[in-house]
This record gives sequence, structure tokens and C-alpha cells, in this order.
Amino acid sequence: MYEEYFNFLNIDYQKRIALIKYASLVIDYNKNINITGAKNIEDFIKEHILDSLLAFDLFKNYDNIIDIGSGAGLPSIPLSIIYDNKKIVLCESKNKKADFLKLAKKEICLNNIEIKCVNVYEIKEKYDTIVARAFSDIKTLLKIFNKLKNKNSVLLAYKGKLNKINEELEEIKDIKKYNIEIKKLNNEDKERNIVIIKEN
Repeated sequence: MYEEYFNFLNIDYQKRIALIKYASLVIDYNKNINITGAKNIEDFIKEHILDSLLAFDLFKNYDNIIDIGSGAGLPSIPLSIIYDNKKIVLCESKNKKADFLKLAKKEICLNNIEIKCVNVYEIKEKYDTIVARAFSDIKTLLKIFNKLKNKNSVLLAYKGKLNKINEELEEIKDIKKYNIEIKKLNNEDKERNIVIIKEN
């Protein structure tokens, strides 16, 4: 019923079904514990899963990924379904949301994800790729990035309007330390960009 939403992705039928199953799990869970504002499966697919996958091709080149503030599993669960050969860590400090992530891992057989129910500042490991969607401003994300990064790590931040991104970047005093690229994402309904940050 919802398979056609994923026509832009070169993925097999089983992965499409896994993405729909994930949306269904979220909406069912949401009836008792609020983890999304979406009211039905279609809304969740259109507003959240497809939004998370607008930048999916970027992730071809990235490994050893951590999603900070995963919430209901965005963008990490859609990405882990598409890239079932990549290991992705989901960091979510709220128990109720982390419990959902554990349920999703089990129900969709996502053997390539690991869930850490801790505050991100408690994480000791280092990662090549740090990703966040709807989590915090860029200044805060850079503090976390600096804690979790290796020498050549990258920060990928899903963001909205370009003028808001520029406002957030103006707040960063040591901005010249970083190489910053802003890529416009192809969302017909609203302005979406991804900010790609590396250390110079």
C-alpha cells in the first residue's frame, strides 16, 4: 500500500516492507507513549522516514556511525534498513524511547544497530560519523562532535531553513576551525538542508 513512496530508492521489496513495518510500529507504540507527532503511518512515512532518507546517498561513504538523540529512530533506523551492512549506534537518553528502539530492533531484525540508553556526554567511544536530526543547535552539536570524533570524522546535521542555519553558525566563535558544507535536500513540502562539518 505504501511501497510506492520508496520508488526513488534503489532498494528491494523486503527493505520497503521493513520501512513500512517500522512506521507501523512507531504509530502503534505512539498510542500509549508519545514518540512522534505523526498521527498515522502515511504521515510518519512522508514527514519522517522520507525526510531521513533525503540524504541517504551521502551515507554510502560513511561508516562507524552514531545517531545522537535518536528519539523514535530517525534517521538511524531508515538508514540501517537501507544500509544493512553498516553498523549504526543509536544514542537515546530517554528510557521510553530507548525501549521502543529495542522493540524495533527485535521486530525488524536490525542486527546492525546497537542502542545506548545514556546521555551522549557519557559515551567514551569514538566515531567516524556523527549524525543528528531535530536534536539541537549546531553549536551544541559541535561540542558533542568534538567529544566523539576521530581525526577525520564528519558531523552530519539535518536542518531546516538556510537563514536559521546561518544564524546558528554565527554563534560559533571558532568557526574557522571547521570545513562547513550545506547541501540542499530535495523536499517539495518544506526547505530542508543537511550541514556537513569536518575539522580543517
